[in-house]
Amino acid sequence: MYLDRQRLIVPTLIAACLAISGCSDSDDSPSLSLIDDPVAGSGVNPAIPAESPTSSQPTTPSSQPVAPAATTPAAPVPGTQAAPEPSTPAALEATTPETPEPVTPAAPVPGTPVTTEPGTTAAPAPGTPVVSEPGTPVTPEPGAPVTPEPGAPVTPEPGTPVTPVPGTPAAPAPGTPVAPEPTTPPAPEPTTPVAPALITPPVNDPAPLPAPSAPGTDTSGGEDDSPTETESLSLRGPFIKDTARSAGPPSAPTGLTRLMAADNFIEFTWAPSTDDQSVEAYEIYRDNQLIATVRGDTGYEHDLRSWISTSFIDCNYTRYTDCEDAGRQPQPGTSYSYSVAAVDNEGMRSELSQPAIFSTAAPAQGAPDLSDYSLIFDEEFDEGQLNRSRWKTSLPWGPDTIINREKQYFVNTFGGDNQVSYDPFVFTGDTLQITGIETPAADLSAANNQPYLSGVLTSADYFFMTYGYLEMSAKLAGGDGMLSTFFLFNQDFLKNKPEIDIVEYLGSRPDKAYQTYHYYDSNRARSSKGEKHSTPTMETLANQDLSSDFHTYSVLWEPELVIWYIDGVEVRRIEGVRVSDEPMNIVTQLVLGSEWIGDPAPGTVPAVLEIDYIKAYQK
Repeated sequence: MYLDRQRLIVPTLIAACLAISGCSDSDDSPSLSLIDDPVAGSGVNPAIPAESPTSSQPTTPSSQPVAPAATTPAAPVPGTQAAPEPSTPAALEATTPETPEPVTPAAPVPGTPVTTEPGTTAAPAPGTPVVSEPGTPVTPEPGAPVTPEPGAPVTPEPGTPVTPVPGTPAAPAPGTPVAPEPTTPPAPEPTTPVAPALITPPVNDPAPLPAPSAPGTDTSGGEDDSPTETESLSLRGPFIKDTARSAGPPSAPTGLTRLMAADNFIEFTWAPSTDDQSVEAYEIYRDNQLIATVRGDTGYEHDLRSWISTSFIDCNYTRYTDCEDAGRQPQPGTSYSYSVAAVDNEGMRSELSQPAIFSTAAPAQGAPDLSDYSLIFDEEFDEGQLNRSRWKTSLPWGPDTIINREKQYFVNTFGGDNQVSYDPFVFTGDTLQITGIETPAADLSAANNQPYLSGVLTSADYFFMTYGYLEMSAKLAGGDGMLSTFFLFNQDFLKNKPEIDIVEYLGSRPDKAYQTYHYYDSNRARSSKGEKHSTPTMETLANQDLSSDFHTYSVLWEPELVIWYIDGVEVRRIEGVRVSDEPMNIVTQLVLGSEWIGDPAPGTVPAVLEIDYIKAYQK
């Protein structure tokens, strides 16, 4: 769900089960990884021009932090951008709202030793997550150093600090490998097809449902779900210090590997460089143009994550804002050439890595074809009560642990020690209504003094699946301060903790829905879980109020592929080796008030998330 957005307020319970990065590291999305991200809205595009949720959200820092002195390790600022409008079927448009034009500082010309200019403003304090509030224009930090103009062709001369001439791009050094200019086809013209009918296999009610498959195999042969050799090489750190190495520039980065790609972003990684002292930054080149610098000393959590894991997202429009303004938003179904150079503490730059060609995903227009799938989970909510062999009414950390500064208390109706008199699960005969109310005075103490009561359902310990198709038919809760979520999640905090947010719906944005994917990479120094990775939060414009009627929200999850649908129409997809192969369980809940969505507005409570059915299929 939206775990990448906030930090949990966890007792000793969470400290034991996770390093709270999703549950523990100040990130962005508290999908059940929620716990890991203190930044609210990790699943939200801050560029959204629509109504923004209330305000305690921090402001996104300038994408170009202050460069430290030559002896101080400095981390690059990943490029920033806003997502373009991909091709979407009728009634549903995947969009990224317009982002205000920020002042983009320029990064140093390759070959120039990095030093702090007197009078520059320091980067945010380390550990302080700074994220734009969705819908809030981002103003760059006053005094932030000016970084090089993105898009200027700059090829560094290996090992030679270069004194830049103002306004003059550096000439390429003879013999220096330069990433070839690939042929980039124009972005396909968006088409608006008629929403196709959902193709579902016939269901024989009398037959028992087959057991789901959940092998959870790792290509790495371990339990950390790290399928690439390149990622395993960065476990020792973002660079390798070799004192026996002769003085000079760092070694060139190697092993560029695409981790994930959508129609408008690409995430890739590389093996760390070696230096006799230290590497301070990595410069990212696309089609032979410098587009970003990755550093770990800016004080911005998302910069640090990229630095530690030697990875970069082109473009992470949820966390940065300069990508769209620089005119470098990746286009659907397009190939780009990427290279990386390392910069050491003396300002010497390595040769460019060998170029790697990566492509964005190309969205399709058809409905999911489930002709080879069988129904393995079928919940119609027509029994008049919850099936205790399928559902739990509490999250793994229990109802008394508050995450994301949420305002509701999830009533554990199956808990033996539950002392709250209210039952949020109401059955109509055909549907289940998860109903949120104000906490009665008599229940405040038992409800941990939370102002609202609500409910959550999870199939943890009862049903899980690896790959397949999952769908929910529901009428989502409308109104300010309401968040309806439906997602797949792995609650094993010692593993990869993948999470597929099938839908996150803010009642204050009635015609929009959000989709995100989260995972942790491998064991690293900061956490036994590894570093958290989240896709940019993808926004879908539905052109209708999704809280006014029932709609279907579904996901097709296959090896190296995730496709999201609304009413049988594809709205988003990601592909790549980092799509999880670990088993996940189902979670749906109604949140009332949080750091991300703000407080419920007067008249919005009681609020109802009404569910018709939840079904799962597998081949």
